[in-house]
Amino acid sequence: MRPIVTLLYASAFALFIFCLAAPVVADDDVNIAGTWAISGTLGDPVFSRMSPVCELKQDGAKIHGTCKGPNASGTVTGAVDGKKVLLQWKHVATTDQGITGTTTMTGTLGDDGFIRGTYTVSIFPDAGGTFSGQKVK
Repeated sequence: MRPIVTLLYASAFALFIFCLAAPVVADDDVNIAGTWAISGTLGDPVFSRMSPVCELKQDGAKIHGTCKGPNASGTVTGAVDGKKVLLQWKHVATTDQGITGTTTMTGTLGDDGFIRGTYTVSIFPDAGGTFSGQKVK
């Protein structure tokens, strides 16, 4: 009878250690990898609009990828922290209407699947805007 009790204690201890070692993912951690359609307006009154499509990849909390809009394209980097999302798009103008610079977007992923927040563009340091993004793939 004693070997069975010892086996039960050993099994319970092993299960306890396994549970401690297993990675824990909080309910509010998000994965935003995929294709996102983003739209935003800058200024009040509005003097600039953006509408890039971004291909995002995620490695843990780090984001990287590319964004391409009708007037600019470039690389994007960023991070997620819970449902908070930070993206920095370094873009180069591809048309006469395009802007070369860095757009910094700070938002939150809502329960509806949209990222909403504010953004700035490096060449307009005193202007702020709002954006939203929807995953399309």
